[in-house]
Formats: sequence, C-alpha cells, structure tokens
Amino acid sequence: MYKKQKIVILLLLVVTLGYSQVPFEVRLDSLSLKSKGLNDVVRIDLSGLTLYDFLTTIAEEHKLNVSADGELNQLVTSNFFDVNVKDVFLFLIKKYDLQADIINNIIVFAAKEEVKKIAPPKLVKTIDVSFNRLNKFLSIKLKNDSLPSVAQAIADVSGKNIILSPNIKNEKVSAYILNRPYRQVLDMMAKSNGLLVTEDEDDNFYFEKDSRPKEVIKTNSRTNSRTNRSRNNSNRENKGEAGSYEMSVDAQGYLSIKAFEADANDLINEAAEKLNVNFLMYDTPEGVNTTLVANAITFDNLLQHLFKGEKYTYKQVDDLYFLGEHTTEGLRTTELVQLENRSIESVEASLPKWVKENLEVKEFVELNGFVVSGSKSYIEEFRDYIYQIDLVVPVVQIEVIFVQYQKSYEIQTGLQTGINSEDRTTSGVLFPTTDVAMNSSSVNSLIDAFNGLGIVKLGKVTKNFYLNLRALENNSLIKLSSTPKLVTLNGHTANSSIGQTDYYFEQSNQLITRGVTDGILQSGSWKPTEANLSINITPFVSKDENVTLNISVEKNSFLGRAGENAPPGKATQQFESMVRVKNNEMVLLGGLEELENENSGTGTPFLSRIPVIKWFFSSRVKSKEKSKLHIFIKPTVMY
Repeated sequence: MYKKQKIVILLLLVVTLGYSQVPFEVRLDSLSLKSKGLNDVVRIDLSGLTLYDFLTTIAEEHKLNVSADGELNQLVTSNFFDVNVKDVFLFLIKKYDLQADIINNIIVFAAKEEVKKIAPPKLVKTIDVSFNRLNKFLSIKLKNDSLPSVAQAIADVSGKNIILSPNIKNEKVSAYILNRPYRQVLDMMAKSNGLLVTEDEDDNFYFEKDSRPKEVIKTNSRTNSRTNRSRNNSNRENKGEAGSYEMSVDAQGYLSIKAFEADANDLINEAAEKLNVNFLMYDTPEGVNTTLVANAITFDNLLQHLFKGEKYTYKQVDDLYFLGEHTTEGLRTTELVQLENRSIESVEASLPKWVKENLEVKEFVELNGFVVSGSKSYIEEFRDYIYQIDLVVPVVQIEVIFVQYQKSYEIQTGLQTGINSEDRTTSGVLFPTTDVAMNSSSVNSLIDAFNGLGIVKLGKVTKNFYLNLRALENNSLIKLSSTPKLVTLNGHTANSSIGQTDYYFEQSNQLITRGVTDGILQSGSWKPTEANLSINITPFVSKDENVTLNISVEKNSFLGRAGENAPPGKATQQFESMVRVKNNEMVLLGGLEELENENSGTGTPFLSRIPVIKWFFSSRVKSKEKSKLHIFIKPTVMY
C-alpha cells in the first residue's frame, strides 16, 4: 500500500512539473474552455487607471479568478474594441513585462523580479618595478599609482622594508627612473612627489609627508647659492639688473616671463614649482644665462628656449621631465625617421656633417628611413632637415624622335673594249638601265648592219674581241625614324642607343720552346664591335616647370676593313648641347650632316677629254650622297 502511494505522488509531481513548462498562452487557452469569461468580448476606453485596478475590475466584471500584486501601480491608458479578455491579459503581460501563472484556475499577475547585475571584478593594476640584485639597481615606471601598492611592490622585489606614515597612505605617486642605485631612486621618487624618505640603522626606509619649509630643503652648497640667487632676484625685479626676472602663471597654466641674464636653473625651478611639474635633473645647467621676454608659453617652450645651442636637453616621460646633458644615458632616445617622397639611397650622401655629427644614424632601407639615436633636440633638428628635403621628385618622360634622311644619285657611263681568250656571251639590260656585254660575233653583226648602209665600210673584229657598254643612273631617297620614350627622375640621366654589331677575328701567337726547337701556337677568337647612335639626356625641372636638358649625342658608322679578318673602321660624329624648353613643348636638334661627292673616270689619253667623243673612249663615275640626322625631343613633367 505504501509503494502505491509513493508512485501516485511521483506521477503527480511529473504532471505538475510538465504542466509548468507549457507556454502561458496555451495554458490560458485551456483555461478558457472552463472559464467562459476569458472569451468575452470587451470594449474599453480608459485613461489614468492603475494596472492593479484594471485587472481586478475585469475579473469582477467577467467572473474570473484573478490574483494581482498590489505593487502593480502603473497607469494604464488604452482603447480596446471587440477584443477577447484573454487577449487583453496577454497584451498587458507583454506591454508591462508581467510575470503570470495559472494555479488551480486562478490567474496570478505579479511584477517580474529585477535581476541584479553582478559588477565585474576590478582589475588590479600591476605596479611596474624591477630590481637587479647583482648591482642593487632599481627601476620604476609609475603613473598616478597608489603609494601603498608601490611600497609593497618595491619591498617584494628588493626584500627591504618600507614603512609609510599614516597620513600618506592615500597618496598617488608618479615617477619614471631606470637603472639607478636603490637609495637614489627612493630619494628621487620622494622628492618629485613631495615626500621625505629616511633610513635607519637596520636598513629600513620610512616615507612621510615633506612638511619642511622650502628654505630649509638644501642638498648641497649649489642649492644654497641657487636659493640665495632666487631671493636676490626677487629683490632686484623690475630694476633691470643682471640675474633678475619676473614670472607669472595665468588661469590656463601658461607662463609669462621677463628675464635679464637670468640663471636657467632658477627659471626652471620656479616654473616647475608654479606649474606643479615633476622633474629630475641629471646635470645642473651651469653657465646658462638668458634674456627672455615671453608671454603665454608652456614649460616645454621654456626648456627649448633655454637649451637652444647649449649642451643640455630634456626628455618627458609621462608626467616626469628629465634634464641633463645631451650625452647623458637616460636622455638618449631612438627614433625612426621615414621618408615619404624620396629614396633613402640618394639622401644619405646629401646630409651635411652638422646634422648627424651628434647622432648615430643608420639606414633602414626596408622602411625607407633612418634609425637615429641621440638626444631629443638633436633628433628634432635631424627630422626637420629631412622633412625640408623630403619633397616629391618630379618624374620626367622624354619622347625622342630620330629622323635620318639620306639622298643620293650616281651616274656611270663608258665604253670598254678588249681582247680576251675566254669564251663570252652577249648579255645585259638595255632599259631602264643600259649595261650590255657583247662578244665578237655580236660586234661583227653590228658592223655588218652599218656596212649595209653603203656610207661607211668597217672591217671585222677578231674572235677574242669583246665590248662592254654601260650607261647607268641611280637615284635614291631613304628616310628612317624611331621614337623611343625614356622616363627618369629629375636630375638623373636617361640613355637610348640604336645601332648594329659586327665581328672581327683576333689572333694571338704564343712561342713554345721545346728543347732545341721552338714552335708557335696560334689561337684566336671573334670579337664584337658596335656602331651605335646613342643619346644621353639629363633633365632638370625648375620651379616654373621649365626643363633644362643636358644632351649628348654620338653617332658611329662602319667603314671598310683593312683586311679580311680585320676590325672595320669607324666614323664618329658627336655633339653636346644644353637647351631650356617648356613642359610638353618639343625642341629640334640638328647638326649631324654628311655630304659626299665623287667625280672620277678612266679613258684613252687625249681622246677621253674631247666632247662627245670622250663617251666612246672613257668610263666615268659621278655620284653625290647627302645624309642628315634630326632629333626631336619633348619632355613631359609628371608628379
């Protein structure tokens, strides 16, 4: 019996849990089958009624079992027309984000519980301190860090006790000090943050608020003299005496200074005090006096004016300034200075000595820049120089047109006769040129033709007789042109070459001694030689985009050979010119001109000089050849 009751209870629990997982809309539809009031149609126009009152009124009107939370005091303003009651309930649940449930035919309405958001845990800032146990050097990098956290971090890495006064446990400190002795770092950190540190005989360090009067804070005789000078300066203000100055700070934190041969150290100390600036002075500026009248300048501007041309410089890290000589290790920095418009290879050679004499400058070709190490002021001077010369270098496109013009004519005339034992045949051309070779048979046939006229009676020629008749005239006109386009940077030379290559045999002899007899070993090789038409152009673009061109032209041509395997001779013509032309305009260059005349002949003495008859007793060659080379050049500046 007990087991049956347990099974029933478990089934009821399963049904109950399963029913609670069914969506509320489905459960409300199921309830509407029993509670007919949920299907009633309502027409309601209400304004200013609380949600609690509205739900209870509808339940009472339509005889529904409703339990509403008394905290539902939202004001309802709605207009329902021909809407089922269950749809009104669903609308209110969704609009006012209600929590609804059905328990034993009772509809329960309540406000949803607010989910409390758990704030994420605050990240604890890591205090950046390090300690070298070999040389007892401490490094700290602090920026508005909690003093207790800093003291704990230093004590953890160094193993030395640090005790804080109760009135400074909420202080924030800032300092940036690298690789300095432990006690020196603590002193500098305390001084720059208005604290005082002392050490007892057990090597424990105590930090407290520095409440000493300013005139009591003296570290050495130099500080004493500086304090006295400041006091004396205040007595000499407005009197124009050497060492006097006035200094004030406006509401925006800018300095106004009037100084006459004032000590730089005094100006720095007072300016830092008035502006609440933290600084660490590695080297005291000695012998640096300045006369200055400046309004609304910053602390950086003051340091730049004071250290201009001096051996001192400064560096700012976070909220702390470091002051000292250029060669001080802590003031040196490294920076990459990149070029945007020029190539680094052509820049380094143009750097003047004074720009890089106090710096270590290395080329970084991959990033087209210089890696510069040195003090900040020297690096800024180097960067300013680079930016001044890092301008866009014009690219010049040069269009070159070579036009070679060659005109020639040649006349060859003459009559050649003779006796030769070789068998000859009659051949040749009569038109348009005349070049005929005739044997004895053809000549005798021609003589017989003349004898048939009955006027002149000519004899016969021998069997071995021959006759050559030549009357030639040749005219030619050749025009060659080529149009290469060259592109180069401003100030760099562009080259173009057109020509041909010929070869000659070079022979070498080597004497070989073999005991009593000697021998000669011969060897050789073919060597090339070139005849080119070459042109070199160097453009220089001016600010008004006029282009000055340095032009060099050389033309080589082959001549005859002295021997079969000898190198050919060469004829060379060249000229150089400098012209100025506007952008996109063309200039014509000439001057390479050749003129060759030939008038030669051979013939029978005396008869070869008689007019008309000389054509039958001589052979003559008359020729004329003329060639010209014109060069057109058109530069176009492209950025």
